[in-house]
Amino acid sequence: REPKLRGVRAKRPAAMPTKVHLSSEALNAAPWAAHLVDAFLPADAPTGRPSTARGGRSGVGAQPREAPRMSPRELEEEVQRETAALLAARAASSASASAAEPASASLIPTFFRPKKNDVGFLASELRATAHRVALQYKERGLLEDDELEDLWGRITDVIARRPAEHAPTSPAEAATNEAESRISYEELRVVRDDFAAALDAANPGGDGMGRVAHYFTAKTFARFARDAHGRINGRTFMEFVVRHVALTQSRINLGCHDSDADGWLTEDDLEAFVGRSVTTMTALQSLPMGFANQYRRIATRRFMFFNDPRRRGKARISALLASDALSEFNELHAAREDDPSLAKNWFSLASAQRVYKSYLDLDLDMNGTLSKAELKKYTVDPRNAALGCTAQGLTDLFVDRLFEEHSLKGLAGARRVRADRLKPIATNVDPFVAKSMEKRRKAMESEMDFHAFLDFVLAWSDKEHPASLAYFFRVLDVNRTGALTNAEIWTFLKSIHETWTSDPDNYDLNMLDVQDEIFDMVKPAEAGKITLEDLQRCGCAGTVIEILCDHTGFWRYDNRENLPHDDEEEEGEGEGDGDLDPDDPFTAPF
Repeated sequence: REPKLRGVRAKRPAAMPTKVHLSSEALNAAPWAAHLVDAFLPADAPTGRPSTARGGRSGVGAQPREAPRMSPRELEEEVQRETAALLAARAASSASASAAEPASASLIPTFFRPKKNDVGFLASELRATAHRVALQYKERGLLEDDELEDLWGRITDVIARRPAEHAPTSPAEAATNEAESRISYEELRVVRDDFAAALDAANPGGDGMGRVAHYFTAKTFARFARDAHGRINGRTFMEFVVRHVALTQSRINLGCHDSDADGWLTEDDLEAFVGRSVTTMTALQSLPMGFANQYRRIATRRFMFFNDPRRRGKARISALLASDALSEFNELHAAREDDPSLAKNWFSLASAQRVYKSYLDLDLDMNGTLSKAELKKYTVDPRNAALGCTAQGLTDLFVDRLFEEHSLKGLAGARRVRADRLKPIATNVDPFVAKSMEKRRKAMESEMDFHAFLDFVLAWSDKEHPASLAYFFRVLDVNRTGALTNAEIWTFLKSIHETWTSDPDNYDLNMLDVQDEIFDMVKPAEAGKITLEDLQRCGCAGTVIEILCDHTGFWRYDNRENLPHDDEEEEGEGEGDGDLDPDDPFTAPF
């Protein structure tokens, strides 16, 4: 061993730079990666690749040759070229794979787009805040009641100051102008300027012109009917402004419950909207606290049944605004409790209590649900018995089909049934008691709850509505072919005929003649087949449904010439038949 020299510190070997090893697959995919490694190594570091001198051999004594280094610009160009080559290769591979697939696979459209629920807390809060601020901005631009009165006063003032050359030429024209307050577009522009200036004076810093300019555009004026002088009905114009303000306010109220701001409201959202609106309605001031929950359910089902035809559990806000249900609901804001016009309003307190009382009267065993035998008595009326009707109520076949086709439980009821099925049976219960409880639970599962009963009542009370026709057509379409054939019509008439012939006082009735009468009334597009579109077009679908499904309805149809008629019966009423189009920018609030 060599002796160490005193005072001389041994030199440590210099640390070699870390060598980056690249696999052959990486080098084949990106040859420029080797240049990238060499570019970031120190100048005196070996490149890790053996090189030979010109004319010599690689070995221990051979001096390594320094690889040419690339400039940053050349390196960037190389990276771009290799990236473009990789992208081109990927596109070619995708094209070859798609060509190998069948031609029909590329034509299948995307029918389901799952909603993204991976939104963070801050993003959801930002969306909710932005939605709330937008609604508040819209609400600030609405006209108040005193401002609407001021607008009508300015319209009448402009008409009164009309020059003599625009005076009516005949007494009849003068009477018409006075009744309709005819006004021209130039006069409306004067009203706009004066009214906007008054709004700015009452609220300095506010945008008065921005609040009312959209009511006075030429496009809006051209939508009204004009007379020979180019003037429109001023009262009709004012009604349009008032209705637009009311619809916009309703849109804002509904939007406050749209939690995810997608333009749809679930059943829970609508129930919250009804509960919030009830407190401000004068016609519901005497609503009992114990009946408040049932009232919200009754009112909500009216919105959902007619505006959710596909039973997705949500309704579009624009459809709610265009329906008659919302206008009837808003009538309770200013109506009195004893107003006779609310007698046929579904949302009135008397109507809601009447529906709930009918459900309790049918529930004879008081178990909270309706059996088939209990539901059959829904159409029984003691007054018909006095007129000679011996058989009343829904037919057995119709009730059986009703329980088969439609959900017997609401959403909450279905969850409760599933929870009861998963609930373990107590071991310390007497076997006889446990068997009785299990039998009762299965019986209640096959019965109709209040949620499903409301759907049936709504469909039966307005049989001509498209949602009601779709509700009953599923029951009548036994074979699920999309059309009612002679066999299906005869199947339901057979149940009527058996009850009819059981009474010896009834005359001999040929049901084939009744079947021919049904096809003559409907007049289907294809002979022998009644489709849903045929029922919607014929105008007598309610009578056909009563003939096929109800003993009382069939007796009423058979004795239609001898029964007293109600002169006050409203004609042409139907849910959703309003004159508003949710896609029309003229009637849509915003």
